[in-house]
This record gives sequence, structure tokens and C-alpha cells, in this order.
Amino acid sequence: MDGSNVLVVALNEDIDEAKTLVETLGLNVVDEIIIKGKRVDTNFYLSKGKLNLLKELIARNNISKVYIYDELKPRHIINLMKELKVSVTDRIGLILEIFALHAGSREAKLQIEMLRLKHELPLIKEWIRRTKLGELPGFLGPGGYATDAYYYSVRRRYARIKDELLKLRERRSLERVKRSSYGYPQVAISGYTNAGKTTLFNVLTNESKPVGRGMFTTISPKVKGALISDRKVIFVDTVGFIRKVPAEVIEAFYATLEEIAESNLTIVLLDSTETLNIITDKLKASLEILSRIGYVGKPIIVALNKIDVISSKEDLNSKIEAVEDFLDSNYRWGWRVIPLSALKEINLDLLKKCILDFIEMSL
Repeated sequence: MDGSNVLVVALNEDIDEAKTLVETLGLNVVDEIIIKGKRVDTNFYLSKGKLNLLKELIARNNISKVYIYDELKPRHIINLMKELKVSVTDRIGLILEIFALHAGSREAKLQIEMLRLKHELPLIKEWIRRTKLGELPGFLGPGGYATDAYYYSVRRRYARIKDELLKLRERRSLERVKRSSYGYPQVAISGYTNAGKTTLFNVLTNESKPVGRGMFTTISPKVKGALISDRKVIFVDTVGFIRKVPAEVIEAFYATLEEIAESNLTIVLLDSTETLNIITDKLKASLEILSRIGYVGKPIIVALNKIDVISSKEDLNSKIEAVEDFLDSNYRWGWRVIPLSALKEINLDLLKKCILDFIEMSL
């Protein structure tokens, strides 16, 4: 990206995540607006006071784009762009921009395009409605008829992508069945984005997949077998989680997330250097997503990664204890908490032993 000046609007609980995601795009977050509660204005999403503040900040800081970290209705986006005279993107739009940076495979590109089209269709429909009422010019200026034609062409493209992704999903399912027929257990490496999943995948499989500091650097699943004590295990590196993941993302990336749902065991990776509140919030979000994609009745290993950066043993022990207490109250199936450093390979043997123990119990 070009380092343009942007402004972020989010709830207090979401502001750090929102800014981190925006900065992943290489943009310069020059200011922020924190909103309280979920009272949404019918026309602008933001209250009149916040809207006026936003106008002032845009003028003062030469803002070119505003990211509002929530799922906006089409009328909110259209009204805000008319009022603010700058581009406005919501939470799903932001996630799509980041996904597009890391899409390498055809499947990933199709998933992102399908999600983008699904997100844009209601916006286009609202634009058409207002065009016919005379409130707006034709979409991109071509007039009413061309606007309708564009809408239907987008719908046809969406349907074609959905069919193609269904075929890819069926092929991936056949590949899993084939692996399973050989008796190879599958272990998914999941968890919050930017926790070090690909680093752990590389260490366990002796692979050298690119590791990025940004979020969502893994879009398509990476699959590779490795021997653990003479037993072949299939490891899968998957797309990272975020809190309150939008339903559209779950749908578009179902073929990817299905790799987790069909696994015998899942490693939920978390960053142990973060505060205890953030760690438990991210663990809660990860468990909710696992449940939503159908990973139930199976064990998990919660790996607290990056312990090589933690200087206080007491701090680490308190986090381990808190995570164990949380799991004891919120996860009814088998679990284990393991502190490790994927980068320095600390406690890697302990993790491998735990993987084998759970695999033996599940087969």
C-alpha cells in the first residue's frame, strides 16, 4: 500500500485489533475514534456528535479513508461517503483487503472474490435503489439500465465462483479420505492470527513456508506429513482466527476451515507475551470458532507460544494457570496446556509427546 493517512473507528474492546489490521496494509493510522455501546444511528451508524468529530479529524489530518471496525449496512456506507467525501470501509471490507495481499492459490483468490462480491451485492442493490429514486447518479456513472446489468452480472459471477469452490471442496474432501484410508491422523494448527502458526508448522514438518509478521499471512491451508516417533502425522496450517469473525468469512473459507473440523486433534496457538485478558479473550474466540465450524467432541492442545520472550517465570505460570482454569470451565472434552517457543524449539518434544498421547486415545 501507499502509506496513506487513515482513521479508525471502533469499540474500545476492538480498537487495538482494528489498528493492527489496518497497519498490516501499510497504512498510516493518524487518529482514532472510540465508540461506546452498540446504539447505531439509522442513517449514519455514528451519532451526530461522532460524525461531526470525524469531519473535523478528516479535514485536520488529510484523511483519505475511514475504517469502521463493525459490520455496516449498505445505507450506512453510502450515507457516510456522501457526508464525509472520503472512502469508507467496514470490518469485512478491511479483512478482504488483507486477504487479497496474501492470496496465492487459485482457491484462495476465488474465496476472496466470492466474499467480496457477496459483501458488495447489497451495497450495489442499495445504490441501484437510490439511483432510480434520483438520489444518486448511475453506478460508476453509466445510468440506470447499465446499473441493473452490472448487478446481475455480479450475481452470475458469484454463482459461478460458488460452484467452482464447491468442486474444490469436494476434491479436498477426497484427498482427506485418501489420507485417512492410509491411517494417517490429521492435526490442525489453528488459533488467533499472528500467533506463530506457520513457524510451528515449519518446525514440526521441517518445512520452510514463508512466515510474515502481518496478520492473515496464511490464506490457503498448508498440508504436510511428518514423522513423530516413527508415526506419520499430517499437519495442517490454517487461516488465523479473529474475534467475532463475520459469518461471511466462515462461509467463504469453509473449505479451508473444514480441514480443522475434520482433524483428529487441533493445536490452538496463542501469543503468551500478550496480557492475560487478551489471551483469555482470544482463547474464548478460538473456541467459539471451532464450535461454529463443527470441531466438537475432540481434544485440543492450547500452546502458549513465544515463551522465549517472557522474562518473568511467575508471569508465565499465572497465564498457564488462568488458561487451565478457563478450559476447565469452558471446554468439556480433552485438553492440555503447553508453554513453548516454536522459534527456539523450546518444549517441542513435550508438544510432540502430547500430540501422540491424544492421537492414541482418539484412534
